Amino acid sequence: MRLVQLLADLFLSLWRGKIDYTAPDHPSTWPWAIFRDVDMWQVHGAAVAAAGQYLPGSFDRKPRDPAQKINTGYKTWEFQIYIFGLGPALLFNVLPQPYWRNYCRIVRAFRLINQHSISVAELQAAHTAFNEWEVEFELLYYERRAERLHFICPCVHQVSHLVTQTIQKGPPICYSQWTMERTVGNLGQEIRQPSNPYSNLSREGVRRCQVNALKAIIPELDVPLRGIPSTAIDLGGGYVLLRKRDYRAVHPSQAETIAIEAYLGLDAHKIHRWARLRLPNGQIVRTAWRETLRPPERPIRVSRNVKLVLDGDVRLAEVQYFTRLAAESGIGEDGPIWSWKDVAIVVMYSQPDADLLDLSFQAVSSCAYLEDDIRVVNIKSIKAVVGMVPHKPTLPSGVIENRFFLVEKPGLDIATFGVPYEGPGAQDDEDDDDEENMDDIE
Repeated sequence: MRLVQLLADLFLSLWRGKIDYTAPDHPSTWPWAIFRDVDMWQVHGAAVAAAGQYLPGSFDRKPRDPAQKINTGYKTWEFQIYIFGLGPALLFNVLPQPYWRNYCRIVRAFRLINQHSISVAELQAAHTAFNEWEVEFELLYYERRAERLHFICPCVHQVSHLVTQTIQKGPPICYSQWTMERTVGNLGQEIRQPSNPYSNLSREGVRRCQVNALKAIIPELDVPLRGIPSTAIDLGGGYVLLRKRDYRAVHPSQAETIAIEAYLGLDAHKIHRWARLRLPNGQIVRTAWRETLRPPERPIRVSRNVKLVLDGDVRLAEVQYFTRLAAESGIGEDGPIWSWKDVAIVVMYSQPDADLLDLSFQAVSSCAYLEDDIRVVNIKSIKAVVGMVPHKPTLPSGVIENRFFLVEKPGLDIATFGVPYEGPGAQDDEDDDDEENMDDIE
């Protein structure tokens, strides 16, 4: 949406010290103008570009280096991923903490409001965060100084109306810039009478509304545009196993064997590994088994990290591969009845650092990679493909270690890890194929 670009431009012009100013005010006195230092700006831009490799292909365009490309057609979607996805983690311990926390507050609110499905509790949390961000932004940047009045652009006030508009019209993602542009583009492609385009366009629009109404009344008419490949297996519920698959059965590793036997309660045997899984939301999960075959000089955008639900808790994991395990499901007249258990072999990430999660208003989920925690999980516990970007922060506890921070695709349901928003005003509202072509398959 256009609002994303306006807010991104406001933040970056403040942090770079590029916004207009009037004497006696000067950017050299602004504690938030961290990117006036050209070297620091270039290092930050390189970090943004490097993080793109860890964002799945289903995230569409990855953000380019803003230090080099910010003035050469930087797309609104790139701003969305950069400012509201990567920014909070990359700016931790870079932007002074009061300004960083203020920034995290609006990031959290935007992530909530950008979902296709939003609960009442999430609307309340987003509304509280937006209003608190606006007041705090004025206190931190504007400071009630006349010469800084232009810092308060219309977009600063506009965010406070997003929740009420969502209640009236539905989630903003459903009528955002990208949705409208795609609709305009599709209707433009359907024009078949160049001599009278506007009447023809109007008629095509009416026809599309009629077709959509019929499909809503009779869902059986909404035939999928394409089926699944003949070599795939439909697991039901929108989950589809996709090749590649082992030509011959193989023995799992010792650690994987232990996990499989604990899951089945039986001795593990040879298995066939599967490389990909299509989720109900259309994303494709890949696996470490195939992605790690790509040589370093030909990097692939990592699509093997997933968000899943285990025992009611949201967890993050790296998928090693998918497989189908034969298990006894009962006893029939002729003996045991066997069925397939469709599972993923995963390596778990830890729960996010609680102190950092709280400090950032749940905007930064920083996890450790638990290479020894190998588990077998039901395929249908996987909910989405996510980005896990490596970083080495100094945690609030003082520990410095290699970790990974979570980035989710805007529009999909986001992870809360069971932590409610707890800003100062929250209590009031609570009274609430081929690996050569892997980049192109999704």
